[in-house]
Amino acid sequence: MQEIPSSRDEGCHKLRKQCNLSRRNFLQVGAGTACALSLAKSSVADEAKTVAPRDFGFDIPAGPVTPGGEQRVVTVDESGESVVAQLYCQVGAHHIVMLPDGKLIARGPTESMLTDRPWAAIDRAALAKGLLVGSLARFKTRESRRYLYVYNTSDEFVLVTSRILEQMLPGISDYYETRRLAVKTPDVPLVVVMFRTEEEFQNYRRMPPGVVAYYHILTNQVVMYEESKLFKVKPELGIQQSISTIAHEGAHQILNNIGVQQRLSLWPMWLGEGLAEYFAPTTVGKRLNWKGVGQVNDLRMYELEVYLQARAGEVPTGALVTHTVSAARLTSTGYAAAWALTTFLAKQERASFNKYVAEVSKLGPFEVQRKTIGRGIVPQNLVEFQEYFGADTDDLEARLVAYLKRLPYEDPFAQWPHFTTFVQATVDGKQRRDAHVFHTTDLAEKWERDTLDKLSPEARDKAQSIVREYPNRQVAERAAAEFLRGK
Repeated sequence: MQEIPSSRDEGCHKLRKQCNLSRRNFLQVGAGTACALSLAKSSVADEAKTVAPRDFGFDIPAGPVTPGGEQRVVTVDESGESVVAQLYCQVGAHHIVMLPDGKLIARGPTESMLTDRPWAAIDRAALAKGLLVGSLARFKTRESRRYLYVYNTSDEFVLVTSRILEQMLPGISDYYETRRLAVKTPDVPLVVVMFRTEEEFQNYRRMPPGVVAYYHILTNQVVMYEESKLFKVKPELGIQQSISTIAHEGAHQILNNIGVQQRLSLWPMWLGEGLAEYFAPTTVGKRLNWKGVGQVNDLRMYELEVYLQARAGEVPTGALVTHTVSAARLTSTGYAAAWALTTFLAKQERASFNKYVAEVSKLGPFEVQRKTIGRGIVPQNLVEFQEYFGADTDDLEARLVAYLKRLPYEDPFAQWPHFTTFVQATVDGKQRRDAHVFHTTDLAEKWERDTLDKLSPEARDKAQSIVREYPNRQVAERAAAEFLRGK
């Protein structure tokens, strides 16, 4: 009988814990990201057709919403200077206006007056001067045609960030133009604020623990920091995490500025986050680049592989699709599922998906008010989803899983330790071998237990199994292949 490889000594336990923890931190890029959609909360019933502006950061009472159209108003900016602003929308008797720097602010009935004067965006020099105050006073700036970068990070970090965002903006615009969805040039320069440390990031605006970046819908800024906790453990992965996050938040910023999504509109969470992931895949390895619209998102594929490994052998029930579409909030795995569903529909159900996005893109500020029930479930999201993609979520999920298994991707942790589970048993007089590679010991041991549980008691008693650690994925997969060939 072929001998099962022996296990390593217990000295690897600490390393395993560190690997598992670092990978979990790495994947918090999605779950810990705050953006326009995840910050917004609906607290008014559908039929009321009113909003609670305070949930969005506006200190004005609720009221019926009227789009601003092309109207302009004269008001004062945050420094008290008179300016012409765009009337973004009207909530009751109050105005929400967009200042020349792109910020959305609320003004009372006597604080803004309609005007025929033209509106003009602030120039970059004036915008930079206005930002370089307080905690940003000693920051550097870098300008491009569409962006203003404000930073105290390393020059390398700024270079990589700008390279990715400058490619993403025309790439996303072209994507929608080819699908005949109207897009526009951003009205204002897109601001990206980058801090070196988490402490500086938190001092700028307090965010919940775990948030490493966000797109702020009112200021229209992407804000993030460079040196994450993972950066201290493994710098190259820490930078990769940060770049992946800024690409995600940069996608939100782009969608909210080219006319695909109106700021303050309430999209289904899965679609808003799924599109951001669909548009923002970056390469792994030493040279970080934007991969392009719809390319495989390696970070999300990695997490989905882990998710699917944990459920190996289970028959798709449609629960993954149903829960993802109905969720008012998403976990890290939820972000990965949203990316997977978006990618599958955009590639395999293209016509229906394009119609669905075109319809959702019509939503104006504060639309649509949907009632949330239970633990963050929005039933109406699933109802509308099924109108476009059918009610058979079981079949849809089965096709989704099969599609994911065919996608090639580059494991961002390929050079980290991997774990191979080996199982050898005699079933009906025949020798059977099975082996599988996992990213963590927890998953490897779970698969070992599940595989043994499927055997008869007699076969299980005589079966041999073990989990062995290897220095990287390639070596672990080679060991599994050799074992299955009987070598």
